[in-house]
Amino acid sequence: MVKHTGRASLLAAPQGDFVIGNYPVPDPAPGAILMKIELCGICGTDYHTWRAPAEAVGCEYPISLGHEISGTVAALGAGVTSDYIGRPLRIGDRIGVCPAIHCHQCYFCTIAKTPEKCTDWKTYGTWPRADREPHFTGGYGDYLYIHDPDSVVLKSETSAERTAFLEPMAVVVHSMLHANIKIGDTVVVQGCGPIGLLTIGCSKLAGAARVIATGRKNRKRLELARAMGADFTICSMDLPDAGQRRQYVFEHSLNLKGADVVINTVGSAPAFQECLGFVRNSGTVVEVGNFVDSGTFPFNPCTDLLAKGIRMIGSFDNEAEHFVRALPLIADGRIPLEKLITHRVALEDLPRALAAVGGDGVLDGREIVKAMVAP
Repeated sequence: MVKHTGRASLLAAPQGDFVIGNYPVPDPAPGAILMKIELCGICGTDYHTWRAPAEAVGCEYPISLGHEISGTVAALGAGVTSDYIGRPLRIGDRIGVCPAIHCHQCYFCTIAKTPEKCTDWKTYGTWPRADREPHFTGGYGDYLYIHDPDSVVLKSETSAERTAFLEPMAVVVHSMLHANIKIGDTVVVQGCGPIGLLTIGCSKLAGAARVIATGRKNRKRLELARAMGADFTICSMDLPDAGQRRQYVFEHSLNLKGADVVINTVGSAPAFQECLGFVRNSGTVVEVGNFVDSGTFPFNPCTDLLAKGIRMIGSFDNEAEHFVRALPLIADGRIPLEKLITHRVALEDLPRALAAVGGDGVLDGREIVKAMVAP
């Protein structure tokens, strides 16, 4: 019997080329799921992985990228009857997957209860030796073979477009749990990329009475920030002086003392430094954006931390709990996720789209907010 084939785009080498191969589509083994991919969001992390040296990635090439994945069940292995939280699962159901797989045995998984710090984790989206079977181990292809026994699969009750936001929404949920926003709070969201825009929407749902969004120069994203629920926006082109921006935040905070919570989603050290000026005394700063090393800045433990009595916490990645909590959010019509999708590209256009995401942010003459591969 001739097996049918599917395409998968593999990164051949560090800083190398993407090669699309045709591979036999596996019949799922017991406990496994074959997912037909509908959409996969293009994440800045994929760009950084593409351009990083081999030692920074720590995987044996070629690797298969793509982790913001939406698709349907194409086939179920023996014994698979439900998703992670026990809902019946059938062929044709739309699903999302938590790309990170934790070992459930290390200190961080068992004692510290922070599995996102697992010391023996794997990820659909940076799977090593993707030239070997089962090949389909990342979101940039026709299929994803969900074969690890610790995989987290969740049935989605919403569209393919909204389901493709499940992974970034889980990132936001993690940061929101750290932020502990209270009803009536003033929240500053630094940055209006996809994570920042989702954070704005979630901050309003969490009870923030006033959300102030900041952006550098992309006015389309600031318009989207308003659509997501921001009450005020700050464009650095209009207020180029950091002191002016700080004064604006204080004047527009409900308490006139600064933001109760500041969430930084910008991947730069200066942006995080500016957050420390926005937050009120005894407020909270949550750092999400500096997922890769963007450098350092001067910091005074006395005046910047102790005297202000602020709480600072880094929110790294996500885990199963955050995906479960994100499910109702991606289906909530009060968060207009579809407005964030500015580009859909074919699998063959992935390198060009990734280069644009990591470059000037413009693809086909339009500024990117969220680009997705539609195989």
